[in-house]
Amino acid sequence: MTRRDTQLRSDAPARGAADRPYDPAPGRRYAHLWGYDDTRFEFLDATTVRLTGDRYPLAGAPLPHFLSFVADLLAVPVGPEHVQASLPPPTLPAPVRNEAFVAELLEAVPGLRLDDDDQARLVHSHGQLSVDEIYRLLGGVAPERLVDLVAHPRGEDDVRALVRLADQHDVVLIPYGGGTNVSGALTCPVGERRLIVSVDMRQMNRVLEVDRANGWVVVEAGITGKDLEVRLEAEGLTTGHVPDSVELSTVGGWIATNASGMKKNRYGNIEEVVLDAVLVTPSGEVRVTPVVPRSATGIEVQRLAFGSEGGLGIITRAVLHVWPLPDVRRYASLVFPDFAAGVRYLQAVQQTGVRPASIRLTNNTEFRLGQALGRAKTGMAALTSKLTKLFVTRVKGFDPERMVACTVVMEGSAAEVRQQARSLFGLLKAHGGLSGGPENGRRGYAVTFAIAYIRDFLNTLGIFGETMETSAPWSRIHDITGAVEAELRRMCAERGVAGTPYLSYRLSQSYRAGVCIYFTVGFCARGLADPVRTFHEIEQRLREVVLEQGGSLSHHHGVGKIRQNFMPRVHSEASLQAVRALKRSLDPNDVFGAGNHAFVASVATSAEVDPATPRAQVAPVADGPA
Repeated sequence: MTRRDTQLRSDAPARGAADRPYDPAPGRRYAHLWGYDDTRFEFLDATTVRLTGDRYPLAGAPLPHFLSFVADLLAVPVGPEHVQASLPPPTLPAPVRNEAFVAELLEAVPGLRLDDDDQARLVHSHGQLSVDEIYRLLGGVAPERLVDLVAHPRGEDDVRALVRLADQHDVVLIPYGGGTNVSGALTCPVGERRLIVSVDMRQMNRVLEVDRANGWVVVEAGITGKDLEVRLEAEGLTTGHVPDSVELSTVGGWIATNASGMKKNRYGNIEEVVLDAVLVTPSGEVRVTPVVPRSATGIEVQRLAFGSEGGLGIITRAVLHVWPLPDVRRYASLVFPDFAAGVRYLQAVQQTGVRPASIRLTNNTEFRLGQALGRAKTGMAALTSKLTKLFVTRVKGFDPERMVACTVVMEGSAAEVRQQARSLFGLLKAHGGLSGGPENGRRGYAVTFAIAYIRDFLNTLGIFGETMETSAPWSRIHDITGAVEAELRRMCAERGVAGTPYLSYRLSQSYRAGVCIYFTVGFCARGLADPVRTFHEIEQRLREVVLEQGGSLSHHHGVGKIRQNFMPRVHSEASLQAVRALKRSLDPNDVFGAGNHAFVASVATSAEVDPATPRAQVAPVADGPA
């Protein structure tokens, strides 16, 4: 790390780092599941579970209410007897070979690490789609096409050589960051006969320069959000970009998918966080010099990397804005009688111009999930909790089956945070809201980082769950959420799904013109003849419903392949042709041939969803490291 213009203090205090909602310590990741293999939900007895390890505030203590919440909500039994046996790892087809390419690559890049063992190939051939990828894979069904080789470049020179030789030898490259995408973007085209190389960028994880005078940091694109923040905190700085996947996802992945973070109100979405990026393509490098705050030199070609989803080249480095760590971080929770009241409050906050770092409104189901993940209370804590509940429900008249909550994080100087708090609490009474206290706010914010572990745990019980998000105008929020809920119930009933489906949603980001609605959809798949097919039919129809009601195809997950068939619904033909013309210009031989979003591959992909095409029956699986 170099220091330019202004000497950085190596002992700069990491203000606010102590209450980070995850442990920054390194750990061994699960091969296929989400997260670290020291963290999983386990049964303590027939009615109680615990999250193992100590990485998250939720971990360690028994959670006595969670299983009963799931069972009551889904109207199906839930217990250790429902854990379904895992199947042995699938037998993989032999990799495609291209000896001339490999020989020339190793000559040009001595010491380059290349892996072609089954484990490396399998890990790099999927993301984190819980049903189409994880459930199928751990149920013994391999992807229909896998990468053949995994390369681990150590710097831009290695990447340039990889791209140049892949173009010469007719080889496919698929960039790989943290492997956290939920769009099918890492799925290989099924009919691809060329050698497919996964380019794992995680060795390119250096902080190249910190420039305090200009407020930016230069990093290699393979650095994870967690590692970047830890290094910046030592300098008293932060990027402020905190997606749910911050522990595992990389800067390059953020750019390639047009990511958003939980603190976008204060620090911006990724397109506002990143000042510049370098994209290495078969036709050369897309870059602009010098790095400046803004320029008017024609179309901003350095923005071509944003949302490219691995279809144009490899992002090798980026310049990101940095900010001093906030002097003060304050949490709050706000409770409202129903979702409509919470929406009105959130819009009123937007109209004031007050911007807490994060403010998220959950619906009643997600609110109750948060309550169900609480630890057992004893003594004075139990008494206080009981009295609070009585006040909210009996005195204020809130219905536990309708009430909702906002989780708030305020950051900045002491004066800024005081002003934010005055404005936020000042609006409460007019919208029928109550303060739920700072500890509930802190806890609600932290629970986010355990959600994917819950998903994987429920998967082992035959309960499917997946997320989908949309950007929507304020005027369409209730139409979208209502239509999704009605259609989910109708389709589950029509297909003989046991019990009641699960639908939670939160307004995770808000703007002057609207919000991001972040859905979690689930149901019990036990007893279904083809659970994967059923899930896809329902999920794809729900995306249609969102579009019909005026929502976007995606807010921050990107398109990948799982949403690809909707592209003509959201882009004009001229727009699609412009994107494809750009592809032909920068990558005429389709080296970056994953075939995501508008870069449709010439061959079918296993993540493309066609409800008319039968899918393999997937056996149930058990939790644990793959």
